[in-house]
Amino acid sequence: MGVIGCGWFGTAHARVYREIGNVDLVAVSDINLENAKRVGEMYNARYYGSPEEMLEREELDAVSIVVTPQYLTKIAILAAENGINMLVEKPVATNRQELEELVSAVERSGIIFMPGFIEIFNPAVEELRKYLKSGEIGEPLMISSERMGRNPKRPLGWNIGVSLDLGVHEMYVQMWLMGQPTAVRSVLGRGENGYDEAAVFILSFPKDVLGVISTNWLTPAGVRRIRVSGSRGSAWVDYLNQTLVIERSDHSFIPQIRRKEPLLEELQSFINSVIDGRKPDVNEKFARDVLISLFSGIERGIEMK
Repeated sequence: MGVIGCGWFGTAHARVYREIGNVDLVAVSDINLENAKRVGEMYNARYYGSPEEMLEREELDAVSIVVTPQYLTKIAILAAENGINMLVEKPVATNRQELEELVSAVERSGIIFMPGFIEIFNPAVEELRKYLKSGEIGEPLMISSERMGRNPKRPLGWNIGVSLDLGVHEMYVQMWLMGQPTAVRSVLGRGENGYDEAAVFILSFPKDVLGVISTNWLTPAGVRRIRVSGSRGSAWVDYLNQTLVIERSDHSFIPQIRRKEPLLEELQSFINSVIDGRKPDVNEKFARDVLISLFSGIERGIEMK
């Protein structure tokens, strides 16, 4: 196993792989050799100053690609051309061309691919999905999400806006719960650098379910929550606290949920797919559907003045 990108989240990937019993983390790389050295020495792995060198020298079964967003696709295509299974962190691609090139490379290679859609593996989201399928709140009528916080990534050279940084999380969760939207629109507020710093997405799902996503980099305190309103009640999740609340006119309750680390659950699922040679449910097709929906919403957006 290898990890490409040794920033704070790449370091987290390396830590988790060390915790998974059926994984041997053998190599890490980062264009900042000092970062690679730090993580390599921390987890007893060989380290490299470029992904090309690591992929050339190491015989890897799989890699996590955890680099600055604008370089994700380039490195992922390189790994696919080397026949290496991969988990690619969000947003996976920053535009339609990158997305199509990546999906084509994955399909040609036949590798196992998983996007880093971590909130799908949040136990509160898993529990919410079960309750929706059981009909506890009746037929879904509306799903609304909020994901907000300050922008810590611009100094790191992230050339994307809040839609691809934070909004993508809510897009894939809503689609995981509700399916493919039939239409997506947005209202965007851009900063002086031209990137969107605030966005609201409106989605139309099958069976007349309305979706709303509100996201921004302007709120001092982090907010991450989602609510589904149905014909018999509602259910809402606090992602950070991993809590689910079911509210109905006749009763309300809070299911007991055992806390889990979503990253550990995600990477274990990826490793299981690689070992079994089985395409995961969260795969390149799902990633493509999510990002096409997001790009469509941005392209059909109204610019705030």
